[in-house]
Parts: sequence; structure tokens; C-alpha cells
Amino acid sequence: MPTTDTLIPATNITDSQTVPVTLNGKNILICKANGDFYAVDNMCTHQRAELTGGRIRNCFLACPLHGVRFDLRTGKPMGELTRVPLKTYDVRLADNGNLQIELD
Repeated sequence: MPTTDTLIPATNITDSQTVPVTLNGKNILICKANGDFYAVDNMCTHQRAELTGGRIRNCFLACPLHGVRFDLRTGKPMGELTRVPLKTYDVRLADNGNLQIELD
């Protein structure tokens, strides 16, 4: 059964910014791209490097180690280095202005 966890206030993250959080032992990266919020596993599926600090362009996050790009909407990788997608999580904006994530 999914659980909902409250994260940071939405105003604490700007466009093209990433914020790492740990919830229930999971290392998750909160991202903002083009005004929308996304959450993905904070671990590249190519070489297991953290994605924190990776550059966001449009809705794609680049791994800071080798540049593998992942679609933040689906987790799907682009290019030849990996075919394994990132795990994605649903993020929503609560009435109080905080971001909430649903974990399975």
C-alpha cells in the first residue's frame, strides 16, 4: 500500500534545481523542470552514481558522471550507456504549499 510523505516547501526549489532527500531508506531526488516537480531514484542506472547536481534541460536530467540523460516524466534513459529506466515517484503540491511524494 502506498504511503505519502511530506517533503520541502515548493518555494524552496527553483526551476532546473535538484534536491536530494532520504525517505524510508530510499535515496530520492526531487527535481523541478519547466515549472513542474518530479521525483526519481537518486542513482544512475549506468554506473550507480548519484544524480545530485546533474543538469536539467527541459524535462531531462543528465548524470554528472557520464552524462546519461533520463526523462524525468518516465525515467527512460536516452543514449546507449543504459537501457534501465529510473524509478519515478508521483509528486503533488499540497494545500499548505509543501511537496508530497507517494512511495510504494
